[in-house]
Amino acid sequence: MRLFVGYKAWKAEEYLLNRMTFDDLVRAYVTYPAIQIYALILIAALVAGVATTGSPLRFGGAIVAGALLFPIAWYITHRYILHGSWMYKTPWLAKLWKRVHYDHHRFPNDLSVLFGGLHTTLPTIVLVAGPIGWLIDGFPGAMGAICGTVIMTMVTEFLHAGEHLAFEPKSKFWKDMKRRHLAHHFHNENGNYGIAEFFWDRVFGTFYEESTDMPRSATARNLGYTDETAKKYPWVKELTDAEPAEKRAMRGGAA
Repeated sequence: MRLFVGYKAWKAEEYLLNRMTFDDLVRAYVTYPAIQIYALILIAALVAGVATTGSPLRFGGAIVAGALLFPIAWYITHRYILHGSWMYKTPWLAKLWKRVHYDHHRFPNDLSVLFGGLHTTLPTIVLVAGPIGWLIDGFPGAMGAICGTVIMTMVTEFLHAGEHLAFEPKSKFWKDMKRRHLAHHFHNENGNYGIAEFFWDRVFGTFYEESTDMPRSATARNLGYTDETAKKYPWVKELTDAEPAEKRAMRGGAA
């Protein structure tokens, strides 16, 4: 695999996880522009927080709070927004929903639609983690909470990609995590909303350990956006039909 560093260059190739090695994934991860920007934000927020805090303990606590905030924020976003039907029913949100989740369920091995877009992740991080951190330590605390959430975002993005990589994990952690997440994709999407951990799934009763614990869903791949639904809410279908034929052909092997 070539080593890409620019956004246009990275987008010039399809990254199909079922055709990649673990080393390929690492190279793709570190060259993806959003990951590079996360790293820059992490460094900047860390420097700003350390330089302005009057209490290293409170600043450290804000980092921990930001990290702990990520799993519940992701659970809520994943369950009620990404798996909701209201976005594709709205013309000006249909494109966003298609990019951030519909395409990922249609083509779960396509890395180009697995990583979150900065236009959705960064505002969420700032608006959710920032105020929590501010309550802990003012401006330095806001920087600390953003650090914690960005760290968790970066770690989760890598683990998420690893779950779709065509490799057999050796550790129990990887095996369990991958099995649970792939069940969400291929068996029943109405559960296992976590990525690397499933604490909040257990709390809210949406966790299932084995496929036999849940009935098979007919909408795991299309999230309920069926041909019948598309007749009433056509915007996602129109965008899908407008995709270049060569892109659709290449993705055909990614399902």
